[in-house]
Amino acid sequence: MAGTAVGLALAAVAFAFAAGAITKINSGSLIVPAGQTRTMTVPYPDALEYGNARYSGSWRLMLPRSHSGRAPSIAKVTVLRTGSVQGGSAYAVRVHNANASGTTPVRLEVTATTVEPLPHH
Repeated sequence: MAGTAVGLALAAVAFAFAAGAITKINSGSLIVPAGQTRTMTVPYPDALEYGNARYSGSWRLMLPRSHSGRAPSIAKVTVLRTGSVQGGSAYAVRVHNANASGTTPVRLEVTATTVEPLPHH
């Protein structure tokens, strides 16, 4: 009876693993000086390897770690474009920093995420 319970428990664990998903993340950051436009491209992990994978991206604007000059206004930074690029194998964000010259640059962080349901197809 104990052997059957252990066997059922192992089968349940194996099924839970097989029905799960693996999440993989790539990220990068970029400094955007005042008055400049920049594009940050981050490849999706395991891009286009599995037909049942889902891809997404996110971004956030931050003040840089060190402040040399006047503080920038995040409200003056415009996101011009976001989305998948390079045939769906990467996520890109294009931003324009409209702060005045002499203002501290802002930092753009971009994350590309791949969720691979198990088992792979």
